[in-house]
Amino acid sequence: MKVSICTDMEGISGIVDRNLLTPEGVDYERGRRFMTEDINAAIRGAFNAGATEVIVSGGHGANGARNVLPEALHPEAILISGHTRKFRLQSLDSSYDAVIQIGFHARHGLQGILDHTITSRHVREIHLNGRPIGEIGLNGLVAGYHGIPMILASGDQWVAQDTREWFPWAKTVIVKYAINRYAAKCLHPKRAQRLIEAESETALRNLEKMQPLVLKKPLRATLGFRLTTHAEAAEDAAGIERIDSCTISYTTDDVLDLLRTLRMAIRLGGTAEPRITTA
Repeated sequence: MKVSICTDMEGISGIVDRNLLTPEGVDYERGRRFMTEDINAAIRGAFNAGATEVIVSGGHGANGARNVLPEALHPEAILISGHTRKFRLQSLDSSYDAVIQIGFHARHGLQGILDHTITSRHVREIHLNGRPIGEIGLNGLVAGYHGIPMILASGDQWVAQDTREWFPWAKTVIVKYAINRYAAKCLHPKRAQRLIEAESETALRNLEKMQPLVLKKPLRATLGFRLTTHAEAAEDAAGIERIDSCTISYTTDDVLDLLRTLRMAIRLGGTAEPRITTA
């Protein structure tokens, strides 16, 4: 049994703000340790359930997506590290049996710890076939494209809600309860990690009850930017339609094409940021 563990950092146990998330933060190295130990808990759970291969996809954009501590990771796991991948689950294929998402944040607007969708700089919201979707759903959509179920996600209580909206069969592990965007009631990391290990094992032992996420085609995504200039820049991408001052849309039958185009639109939108120069 081959398992992919897709990771992010905002939803890791004990993490509440950017001081634990970026190399400039005073607690960044502690955040990396918390992240690695949450992932190790999911790895142990996977092996307890009979997994023969576990591949960790190191996420979170800070530090070039090199936030997992390789030397502290479970020695039987394989780590995919670095920022060269086009999207987080680029290495996924039909040889995998399940996807687990560890340390995720809720989509923008769900009041969770550091909630955002892809990037808080430019993106306000993404809807897919009329339903709001965040990174948890988009990652699960890639898994579903390959016929693989997304079986568990960990984070705060809003991550659990975000997960249930798209994956009602999946297990969720709440490691903290958001008070606002930068504060939470946190479980002790060891307790959170015990829960992650136990629920990862349970999810894999119930794999027959899990389903790949497959949506009715065509797939129509709308992407709402924060500024009109973001949408103006993004509409230059092939196939993009500008539907209002801040929103673009794209329609396709292909999941990977959809994600590539959304990624391109977000990058183009980012080029519209004003830059201050001096003579």
